Order: sequence, then C-alpha cells, then structure tokens
Amino acid sequence: MSERETVALIGPGWPFKGGIASHTTYLYRALRDLGPVLFITLRRQYPHWLYPGGDDRAPDDRTLFEPDAQRVLAPLSPLAWWRGARAIARANPAHIVIPWWHVFWAPMTLALLAMLRRQCPKAHIVFLVHNTVGHEEHRVAWHIARWVLCRGDAWIVHARSEAEQLHSMLGDVPVHYEPHPAYPVDQRKAPDRSTARAQLALADVPTLLFFGFVRPYKGLETLLEALALLKDAPHCQLVVAGEIWGEALPWNQLLANLGISTQVRLENRYIPENEVATYFAAADLVVLPYRSATGSGVVRLAHSHGRPVLVTRTGALPDAVEAGVTGYIVPPADPAALMQAIRSFFTTASRSAMEQAARRSTQTDDWQRLARTILHQARSTT
Repeated sequence: MSERETVALIGPGWPFKGGIASHTTYLYRALRDLGPVLFITLRRQYPHWLYPGGDDRAPDDRTLFEPDAQRVLAPLSPLAWWRGARAIARANPAHIVIPWWHVFWAPMTLALLAMLRRQCPKAHIVFLVHNTVGHEEHRVAWHIARWVLCRGDAWIVHARSEAEQLHSMLGDVPVHYEPHPAYPVDQRKAPDRSTARAQLALADVPTLLFFGFVRPYKGLETLLEALALLKDAPHCQLVVAGEIWGEALPWNQLLANLGISTQVRLENRYIPENEVATYFAAADLVVLPYRSATGSGVVRLAHSHGRPVLVTRTGALPDAVEAGVTGYIVPPADPAALMQAIRSFFTTASRSAMEQAARRSTQTDDWQRLARTILHQARSTT
C-alpha cells in the first residue's frame, strides 16, 4: 500500500460479540500492517428485538480491543452516520471497505455511501460480503441487499455460492472469492485435551462441540437427534458452547424428550476470546449441522485448533473441508447421516492424522492475504 493510500474500514469491533466483529478486527490489524487505516466502528449495534439473546456486548473481553478505533456509528442514528462520514472524509481514503451481512444495516450503509460518494468521489468502495442476504430472511431482503450492494466497485466473498448469488443479483461485476482466513490461535495458549476437559468440568470421554450462537438455521436439533440415535456406540458427550437466541427451556425439554440430558452440556452464554481455545482443546470433533449457510468462521477456527469438523452440504461449508481428511460432509437435516459420521470418526478414523491435516489446512489462509486481495481488487477498479 502506498503511503498516501489510506483505507477506511467500516464495521463492528470491540466491545460487540459475534464472528463479524472478530473478522473485522482481524482484518483491520492485517490492513494496518500494510499502511494507514481508519477503523470506523460502532458505539451501538443491534436493538433487542433483533438480538434475542442477552446483551450484544462483551466489554470485559478485551482481546479485540483496538485503542485507535473510532466508535461513532449507531444503526438508528442519522447524526452518528453524519459524524462517521465526516471522519472518513477528513482522512480522504483511497479505498473504503465495508463488511456486509444483514439488511438491517441497509439504511446506515446507504446514507454513508451517499455522503461518501460526494465527499470522497475518488475512493473505491469494496464490499466484503459475508451473506448477500441474511439467514432466514424473506424475498424483500434480496431487493434491499441489491439496492445497497450495487453501489460498490468491487466485491469480496468467502463462499463461491455467495459469488454466484452476487452475479445473479448484480450481473457481470468483479466478484473475487477468497477463502476465510484462519484465526491466529498461536496467540492463545491451549491446554491439552484432558486438562481442558477438567477445566470445564467435563468427563474425559469422546467429546463433540457445537460452537457459536444457537439459531434456528444452525440445525442443533438435528445434532441432538443424531446423538439420541447413537446410543452407546460409542458413548460421547456434546458441549453446546454459545448463546441461545430465545429461550433455553425448549432446548432443555427436547433433551429430556430424547433422553440425552446427561450427555449434553448447554453452555448458554457468549464464549469470550480468552476461553475459546479451552473449548476446542476439550473437543474431538466440531459439528456444524447447519440447515442452511453461506460460510462459517467456525470451520476455520476448528481447523486452526487442529480439530476435524463434521459439516452439512450447504453453502460454502463443504468448500472448507476435505472429506475423510480434515472432516466429514453429510446432507443437511439428516440425523442418521450425522450419527453414522460421528460413529465412523470415533470407531474407524485415524483421529491424530485428521487433527494434523486440519491444522495444516490453515497454514496458507491468512489475514495478510485477504488484506492484499482487498487492496488489489480495489485498485483494479480504477
């Protein structure tokens, strides 16, 4: 990046929860290594009606804290939009990078773009598209997303299925696929498997991990049904480590109905960054039984920790898995197929070889590469 090429990055960061905040912060750090970056982030995120978990903040977890980030934006405050646009215009960036994942952000993004196109007419707008339209959204969301995304100059995706959707939506535009980077787990000191289980008060038996927010599209009920089918061959436990969107009572009732309450730990809370490594260290296999998906950072997170994954054939999930080497791929919404893959992993697979392959698979997918790709795509629009 040339000395004069300032990049403005607009997106969530500390103190907010979630994969997008983590992703945006790691991207900021990679861009910062290449040149001057202005990080315009949020002082407010979701209203309660859109975030039915607990609080959307985790201020005590300062792993993602960046002192130079300007926390000025709020999704429902036009005054905050104006302040954010003014701060960006003062920096006169050559490139403006905007993560996109949910149409809730359309009004703020449209307003920012309208102001920035006037105040920074030479800046290149790059959308980093996590989800063209959000999970579980209706057809109208497609039209809203198109209204926003057509204002970009270049688009980066982590899923080939998202590239196809963008081309369907916008026509022949420059969309570039870049694999989701691996998370820098070398910064986290992970205990060995038995120690991690002891720290989490888990039995030292074969362990499955479902990690992240519990939302309907993620298919947790399919995994629970698979666990009930597994019976005792082999006996294993499941840790659900993530905040439940909504009430926990229906999940507890389902566990009781399936007769697996003693095998499942519902850790109904956001897992802060400094605890993540312990949960992955305790697991043997990380399961993503999603009914629908674009991609998921959980696959890269699992592989970064040397843990194989079991994913469903939806969205970009199969793209990140080498079947039988770094994990397993099964049809979505199929408890029997999940059960068979779990049984195969614990009874016939070379688990140590799969763990080594999972870790090796992340060695070339780094944040610097993503940052350079974004800059290259932005410059190529000139």
